[in-house]
Amino acid sequence: MQNSQNKKSLYELIFTIALPVLLLNKLSTRFGDNGPVIALVVALSFPVGYFFWDYLKTKHVSFISILGFCNILLTGGFALFQLNSTWFAVKEMSIPLLIGLGILYTAFTQKPLVKTFLSNDTIINTQLISEKLKEFNTENEYFQSLKTLTIFFSLTFFVSSALNYILSVNIVTEIPIDIPELERMQIRNEQIADMTWKSYFIILAPSLIMISLLLWRANSILKRLTQLSLEDVIHAPHDTKVEEVKS
Repeated sequence: MQNSQNKKSLYELIFTIALPVLLLNKLSTRFGDNGPVIALVVALSFPVGYFFWDYLKTKHVSFISILGFCNILLTGGFALFQLNSTWFAVKEMSIPLLIGLGILYTAFTQKPLVKTFLSNDTIINTQLISEKLKEFNTENEYFQSLKTLTIFFSLTFFVSSALNYILSVNIVTEIPIDIPELERMQIRNEQIADMTWKSYFIILAPSLIMISLLLWRANSILKRLTQLSLEDVIHAPHDTKVEEVKS
């Protein structure tokens, strides 16, 4: 299971980041006068194609995947119609902002996102957690703590939204109108390529820090309310295999 997830992450990195960046940088000067347009279309076809391939394979598409797909289409559309840099900045800010707002919304429902994560029976021993919560009569406090953790998790995307906006306004700048159209398109492609790989790390860095803090806090809550740690409730890989053999 872990190996397949690692492979999926690698494919996502290749088809949504590495190949588009490479193609935008290398193809823009090829294919004559239409090089920049061809480079943009070919580069965007990889993440779009990966989106549909993953959907056909898994028959599942998440809210975040849909936003990512829309992000790709908007990037291509803005570039093809040569919209000014403000549109790119707003788009880069809006995607993580919408994700953060979606996560924040779940904190005020009966299914906060962190609770959903900790209710995955294939990874977490939810039965053991439930038994301990009943034993110590801490079920309500546990639920409220998961809401607080979900609010904290949403902050990750608000931080990424602000950083993406700052990054975009510094990379995707206005191009002088006296420059020939195809040359302007080539410059815009280079800016998009630069922004694509940098925004990936801008999102990744704070996310890793925030998720580490989130796991630390979740571990503290579990210990306090159930006398268990995350290590105690996370299924070992061999446990899953044993269950599959028994079934």
